[in-house]
Amino acid sequence: MMPTPDMLAEPFSLLNGVPFLDERFRHSTLLAAVAAGRYHVALQSGHHHPRPPQAWLWPSAALMLRNGPPMPVQPLTPVRLAAVTASLEKIGNLLPEWVPLLALPVRYALLSPSRGAISASSRMWPQHVLLAEAAFVSERELREQLVHELCHQWLYLVQELWTLADPQAEEVTLPSGTPGRAPDEVLGAAHVAAALIRLYRASCDGPRGRIEHLIGYGNACLESAHGLTDAGTRLAERLGAALNGLEERSS
Repeated sequence: MMPTPDMLAEPFSLLNGVPFLDERFRHSTLLAAVAAGRYHVALQSGHHHPRPPQAWLWPSAALMLRNGPPMPVQPLTPVRLAAVTASLEKIGNLLPEWVPLLALPVRYALLSPSRGAISASSRMWPQHVLLAEAAFVSERELREQLVHELCHQWLYLVQELWTLADPQAEEVTLPSGTPGRAPDEVLGAAHVAAALIRLYRASCDGPRGRIEHLIGYGNACLESAHGLTDAGTRLAERLGAALNGLEERSS
């Protein structure tokens, strides 16, 4: 299928939906486009580039291009890494359509110091997921944190190619009370909420009231989002439809 100009301007048509929400999401199309984009950036910036261009999907190569601040990390122990692998496998068993998304090349590391956070991701550290010791207190907690951070990682990939919000837009406070968030981060929070609802429905082990809380949280995020581009607006509409559909199922 050849993309039309409208599809190129609106990623969620080209990609056939949103990761973790749409079963026919074209993950391979996004990865190929990101690899090509990174390859081009590497050539323009004079980086020694590995062959083939798809090698820019390695976490280490992606991090080199960003050249961001150092990460607050230590290596995960073999036991912790095995727990991550087992948890990803269990998530894939619950939601087989997520298996390609869970297979994204990611470096998992220990968040240290955690400063109260359970997990962390940043666009400055593409394809790196940081997990605090608190993420390993239970299988359910680890599953949630992995899905949470992988949602961010896939949306970061989209944002390498498309802008979701005006970079000059005023920052907002998340419904949780966390201040100083850009509008695209608010969309990311709503995306996580919608994906976690799918996870808890599939696992049937969510804490009482957790799904209702996530529906309310996700909708509150969307209500505070502003300064969105056309692509960001389309994402917000898709997230709203997902959350509203989930809300109907819970009532």
